[in-house]
Amino acid sequence: MASAAEEADRLTRITDDLLLLARGDEATLTLSPARTDVAALLARSAERAGARAAASGVTCRVDAPAGLSAVVDAGRIRQAVDNLIDNALRFAPRGTEVVVSAGLAGPMLVIEVRDHGPGFPPSFLPHAFERFARPDQGRAREAGGAGLGLSIARAIAQAHGGRATARNHADGGAVVRLELPSTPQPAPEPAGPPE
Repeated sequence: MASAAEEADRLTRITDDLLLLARGDEATLTLSPARTDVAALLARSAERAGARAAASGVTCRVDAPAGLSAVVDAGRIRQAVDNLIDNALRFAPRGTEVVVSAGLAGPMLVIEVRDHGPGFPPSFLPHAFERFARPDQGRAREAGGAGLGLSIARAIAQAHGGRATARNHADGGAVVRLELPSTPQPAPEPAGPPE
């Protein structure tokens, strides 16, 4: 019974994830932007991952200035960051840390999640944000998810008018970066009738 309930929960999560991605494709992913304390939001994501990180012998550290804020959908950004931390924990070797950082770069809020694992296989990087794309399973400590986490993070960034990128850090490990406008961008004015 417990196994069946667990499987039903997993399938529900996958269905919800696919629905989010479909809404992102159709530009109908709804957001509820509000002024958000970004450092506190990231701290909640790190805290959520704390038990799993500790069980894996990994620490999760937040590096964001106090008072950093942006107008974003806090729930959606939490969902994206939670997915990125989950991915990082799959590959972070025991005794290392996952670093979740944030700051402003001009008008953009930049959030990065970095691990100190093997990094992304070079052949995976061009496909990192495709649905169901997963790096070589031999590099993961455990089976992992459905390969939707990076796609969801990108869809959420795009819904905010931003983007997501993935790369390997020069000193080792993988880095996923979300770049989001720190304040909502005005919608373009509709074109008037031709004169």
